[in-house]
Amino acid sequence: MKKIAELAVLLLLASVCFAQSQTGEPDQRKRTMPNEAEGLVPLDQPYTISTAPHFAILVQFPKADSIRRIALGDSNYFLAEADKDDPHYAIVKQTQTSGEKGKPAVETNMLVYMASGRVINIMLQAGKLVETAYSIDYPVPRAQPEPAPVPPSPPAVAVEVLEKANRERARKDLTDKMLAEVKNNPKKQGQVIGGGLSLHFYRMERLDELALVSFDVENTSPGVVDLEDPRINLVTASDNGKDRKKNIPAKVEPVQISESFVSINQLSPGARAVCLLTFRPPVHDGDQQVVLSVSNRAMADHPATFRIE
Repeated sequence: MKKIAELAVLLLLASVCFAQSQTGEPDQRKRTMPNEAEGLVPLDQPYTISTAPHFAILVQFPKADSIRRIALGDSNYFLAEADKDDPHYAIVKQTQTSGEKGKPAVETNMLVYMASGRVINIMLQAGKLVETAYSIDYPVPRAQPEPAPVPPSPPAVAVEVLEKANRERARKDLTDKMLAEVKNNPKKQGQVIGGGLSLHFYRMERLDELALVSFDVENTSPGVVDLEDPRINLVTASDNGKDRKKNIPAKVEPVQISESFVSINQLSPGARAVCLLTFRPPVHDGDQQVVLSVSNRAMADHPATFRIE
């Protein structure tokens, strides 16, 4: 009898385990269904969502896209906004009941503006909740990389500008060369003395329509000398011998100087100033002379002069 009782207990336990294994299979199959595992119901066009008060509806858009803004047709009954942390989710809520019984439920549309440029139109129907989580899928084109900016072409340089730059460079080179000659090779001979000054002429060079004259001025007086600005004059001699006998002065016309360089304007005894003048040579006749003039400010009426042409 004892063995029969034990056998009966074993059979009872086996039947209970078998029944539990049979009832567990449907639940397991239900949990592995794709849509329910994700918790999202795919929406097909035309997109329609049912709502109810006290419930939040989630709408998922493709992860490659994002919500820019949402517009509601009727904002008195509905509220919609993009998730701040993940803008490819939208949250929709019904804020009021759909209205009196017997009247049509409130409906409105929701426009969702996406970063890709797509606009999604979803119809919201109040009063009857079906699901609380939906997904909308569509292809999102990949953003084309912006082409690298092309650097602007350098502006065309006019021929006149290039020629002017070349002339300026050539004049500077010649100026530097002539000044270095005066500075490094001081002359002792060929002095022109006037007003306590000794003028040493070095050379004159032509460069296009300009002339460059280099010289130095030495203080031969026992005191300090203040130099007047060097000058170039066009001197016209008297018309005839009678004028010269009557001491009629020659006609003196100043020549415009375009550039003047004097290394020092105040000379102590024995000091020397290195000088260079740039000017446009005047057209002159045989009885006219181009004269370089340097004077002591204290003795301006006794300049040291040198005939250039």
